[in-house]
Amino acid sequence: MAGRATQRALWLVLLISSSAYADEREAVAAARDSVDTWLELIDANQFSDSLENASPVLRKAITDENWNQSLRGSRSPLGPVQSRKLLGAKFANDLPGAPPGDYVVFGFASVFQEHDNIIETVTAKKDDNGVWRVAGYFIR
Repeated sequence: MAGRATQRALWLVLLISSSAYADEREAVAAARDSVDTWLELIDANQFSDSLENASPVLRKAITDENWNQSLRGSRSPLGPVQSRKLLGAKFANDLPGAPPGDYVVFGFASVFQEHDNIIETVTAKKDDNGVWRVAGYFIR
């Protein structure tokens, strides 16, 4: 009898785990769509539009003028993007220095006209209305 209870408990844990994993996969896919659209704005040097379409977390953290200045300084010397390959994506509910919420952090290996060994990190956050928006962008 105890063996059956243990077996049922194990099945329940597996069911919950697989459900959580499926939810994370769906979140990553939805966030990726948003990130790809947002990166198109950055790639087209539409920096103000990218900030306007970003998460409130990012919009509150930087002014449009500073955002444009920062991206012009970091992206312009690289030239146009030639390719971008997803290295990985990680779902998280808690990130250092960020408010609690649902996040997906994406890492991309990117090739630009003038530099071919660039890592872009893009963090998406799920807004209160369920829309994924970019909350962070780092390039190195």
